[in-house]
Amino acid sequence: MKFDAHAGLKRGLDVVLVLAMLYAAAVGFGLIRHGGNFEEGTKAPDFLVRSIWDGKDYNLEKLKGKTVLLNFFSTGCPSCRRELSVVEDLQRQGGDRLKVLVVSADDPKDLKAFMAERNTSLEVTVDISRAHDAYGVSTIPYMVVIDPDGNIREDVVGDIRWSDIEPWLP
Repeated sequence: MKFDAHAGLKRGLDVVLVLAMLYAAAVGFGLIRHGGNFEEGTKAPDFLVRSIWDGKDYNLEKLKGKTVLLNFFSTGCPSCRRELSVVEDLQRQGGDRLKVLVVSADDPKDLKAFMAERNTSLEVTVDISRAHDAYGVSTIPYMVVIDPDGNIREDVVGDIRWSDIEPWLP
């Protein structure tokens, strides 16, 4: 029996492609969750974001004493759009003890029109201080849970759950 190197290479690439697609689907459906830009308990990098609704600025100092959920978002990201209702539910569950900030690098006018169309109650902000860089955002949606003392407790790509946030509420 003769070994065909070309056929073997093709078969190997097919296997790698199928495994990559299965992994992407598992991440997309929340079966596999990952983040890992930060170790739990790491001091959160400061940031400065501006509300698209009223122009109010937010940073860690202003939010001290509250648990913060940063939701890095883009209007062009289907997973981000799908996740918005989940994030809104988390904000409702957390009430006054949780501050959710949707953080985007999108054009503020486009972002405001997009969010107004969806009638969201979330605090939607634009990144004005390179928060995306400070948090190492390379894939979205990316969520970061910051405790009331300013320490990172969770950071995940994709979906976030109430159980990721609740232990850190004051």
